[in-house]
Amino acid sequence: MLSLPVLVFLYIRSLVHHHDEGFGKDIWVHFFIPIQALLFNLIPLIFDSNVEDLSKKLDYTNFFSLKVTFILMNIYYLTKAYNVFKINSKRIKEEYSYQAGIQFKWLSFFVLGYIVFIICFFGLSPNASPFVVYIPFLMISLYLYFQRFNQNSIELQLIDETFSKKEIQNGLPELKRKEILKNLVEFVEKNEIYLKKDLTIHDISKEININSSYISNVLNQDLKCNFVTFINTYRINKAKDILLSKEYSNYTIEAISELVGFNSKSSFNNAFKQISGITPSKFKKKNKEN
Repeated sequence: MLSLPVLVFLYIRSLVHHHDEGFGKDIWVHFFIPIQALLFNLIPLIFDSNVEDLSKKLDYTNFFSLKVTFILMNIYYLTKAYNVFKINSKRIKEEYSYQAGIQFKWLSFFVLGYIVFIICFFGLSPNASPFVVYIPFLMISLYLYFQRFNQNSIELQLIDETFSKKEIQNGLPELKRKEILKNLVEFVEKNEIYLKKDLTIHDISKEININSSYISNVLNQDLKCNFVTFINTYRINKAKDILLSKEYSNYTIEAISELVGFNSKSSFNNAFKQISGITPSKFKKKNKEN
């Protein structure tokens, strides 16, 4: 049970840090308390002959662990999980040009049920059936396991880059920012790379040989936008040309959204309205009337 909050945290972290790390030191350190609790239960059983008397003592000790240690660990690890989600939700927009396939809506329902599950421990007595603990534990573990298949893991900071952190923090020199922006715009417009559905900032970074952190900094400072907005602006402008073209008059909105690099009609509609103020269908209708 003490390992459950750790597993919840590691699961959420794995969605945005999908590395083949294995069970290294940074993983095992989180299981220090659960392992200690396990050893505490095993060692006396090996060396003490009065197992029945010892079992009763352990029942009360483990009950205290669930009442206090388990609650504290949940507060700590759920807070860490929330911070990971909050920070990396912002970073996804800085590095990906599309909606990464991580759905966190289920987390609200999961956390609500999980909190109720934790609160229930306050009503337990030391003599309660162990199945009161085992069954919810099994259900939560299975839920997390099957939910994993509904997520598309992503990997932030895909390439190992070296750059001047001091420059990023203090702001890049004006001439350097202008040069980066010029190279970026020329490459994007010339190659129409914004039409690529799974485009990331690292794809462009490798092509123009400019650090992705520099690119992100220039977009934020000079254009006052993130990578998603920058790429979507090009996509929407391209979509407008297609919507007004007779060559594509028989194309559906969904087909046009795919042509300009969107993964779904809904994300295309949302981006179009955000940038243009109206939906693609209204834009097409309005310009036909004119």
